[in-house]
Amino acid sequence: MMTIFSIVFLVLVFVAIYHHVGYPIMVNWAAKSHKSKHKNSKADPKTYQPNIGILMCAYNEQDHIAEKLHNLASFLYDNDHYSIHVYFDGCTDATVNRAYEAQRVLLSHGVQCFFHVREENKGKVHGLNTLMGLAKFQNDILLFTDVSALLSIDALNKVADKFSNPKVAISTGVYTLDDRAPDAQKAYWKYQNQVKLSESELGAVIGVPGAMFAMRSTSAIELDDNTINDDFILSMNALAQGGKAVLDEDVVIYERECDLQQEDYKRRIRLGAGNWQQIKSLKQLLKPQLGWTSLNFFSHKVLRGVMPIILACIYLCILFEAAFMKTTWAVFLAIGILSLHGVELLKSVFNIKMRVPILDKANYILNSYFLSLYGIIRYELGYFNAPWRRVRDNNVNRSSYEISGKSLVKVIKRGCDVIGALVAIALVWPICLFAAIAIKLTSKGPIIFSQLRVGESSDDFVKLFNVYKFRSMVVDAELKSGAVWASKDDPRITPIGRFMRKTRIDELPQLINVLKGDMSLIGPRPERPVFYAKLEKNIPYFCQRTYGVKPGISGLAQVMNGYDESIEDARSKIGWDYAYSLSMSTPLAWLKLECSIIVKTLMVVFTGKGQ
Repeated sequence: MMTIFSIVFLVLVFVAIYHHVGYPIMVNWAAKSHKSKHKNSKADPKTYQPNIGILMCAYNEQDHIAEKLHNLASFLYDNDHYSIHVYFDGCTDATVNRAYEAQRVLLSHGVQCFFHVREENKGKVHGLNTLMGLAKFQNDILLFTDVSALLSIDALNKVADKFSNPKVAISTGVYTLDDRAPDAQKAYWKYQNQVKLSESELGAVIGVPGAMFAMRSTSAIELDDNTINDDFILSMNALAQGGKAVLDEDVVIYERECDLQQEDYKRRIRLGAGNWQQIKSLKQLLKPQLGWTSLNFFSHKVLRGVMPIILACIYLCILFEAAFMKTTWAVFLAIGILSLHGVELLKSVFNIKMRVPILDKANYILNSYFLSLYGIIRYELGYFNAPWRRVRDNNVNRSSYEISGKSLVKVIKRGCDVIGALVAIALVWPICLFAAIAIKLTSKGPIIFSQLRVGESSDDFVKLFNVYKFRSMVVDAELKSGAVWASKDDPRITPIGRFMRKTRIDELPQLINVLKGDMSLIGPRPERPVFYAKLEKNIPYFCQRTYGVKPGISGLAQVMNGYDESIEDARSKIGWDYAYSLSMSTPLAWLKLECSIIVKTLMVVFTGKGQ
């Protein structure tokens, strides 16, 4: 008999297969059909030569800016019909000086090159809005490009040819990665370029690479300040007006920057947030009257934006069926999933370089989606309002740029936190339900208790956040006594609360804090600000225990010492916190200690040795 989870699983898998396999096949078939119908309808060569404004934002691009400007000056296009506009967004390196040196050479060759220098970093969106406001009324076409990408010398000629068709609103080229790029990234863009070529035949390319795309200046609309994926929003707003978006496969967009895997994963977090944002802001593209644009937008981008949530739900359905229903198919799939991620974890921990193409590509796709899910969560919590920053700073020499052991551990640890929290929620929600009912029936007050805690710290910032717990004390427990530590026989603790504290059930809502990024599954105990100054005064370097480390639901100090009842308890625990922090310097040492803490935590839960 099929359960509701089995049915949901099948529906979600069908949607995922359609997005990744069915849609590319369908759009490829439609493109071939459209091409065969119009194969004898090619237009005569055009002599259209519009004025083209090249717009580019730069932030700390000292390694590439001169070469990029020389690349733009080498176009086989009449110098009188194109101009270059560069917005320097608060650069702190030698970018501006090197750009001025290149500008003198360009001007001597009759190439129009204008600089707009700002001392303060205001973000890429602000830069693009500034450039569009300056250039759109003097140019027929606006071409947006990145400093890191080199373009074919005939790119402007090809763009002009495409825009000789008055129906074309957007034009782009084939995005090509450097040979040094990871295989998984190259495979991803090969897949994307194939889909976009098919979409182009239908005049509805969904999503263009920010490295290079062109649009009619009349279609350029000012971006909102909080826009994340500026290239997508600009191009899709043009499509919403009824125009066509095409890809010229003769135009090569060569990306010189090769992101390391962890850099690409950082980008995936931002792209996930951007995909989610654009679903909300571009609903008008779903109008049926837009034809292929509407269908392609839904199949390509809407489903891509919600796919991280779909994938997480698929995982939860499998784990629930395997853990509670003991369904054979779910058990096999759960074992397969754990094995798949286990291989990658072992490769990361032991720095194994051996390639396993199928597994590597599968893990890249899955990791990208889960990082996108993290991006969605962060977007909803308002974490994407800061100015634009590069994923990687070019001031760092690539030959010496390697991940430190602690940085690698933090990347792995965050992935384990997200997956672990999702799995834990799927497994313990019945316990949470019973706990909530018990709290409501046995005492007055809210079920969930929220309290301000001190989080991860850095050289110039200490994060404060609200931790969530099941209420284990009476309402207004500190109304008369003020902020004090709980003791073993504390009269403020309710009978149900005493049981929850012994079994650590009261900590389960903190899984939400983990998903939000405030906490980790394992780490130092998050202290209350009211005790922080007192502890720092009496315990030297107390505040350093969370330096670069997120507090955890459980931790080495918690399983070794339990709850704090006094300053002496906190003093005895700080050594354990430092020991945990030091273990993060090497992946293997951290993994061993992490597993040990998890086992000890489970022993505390099942033996009721908590306080």
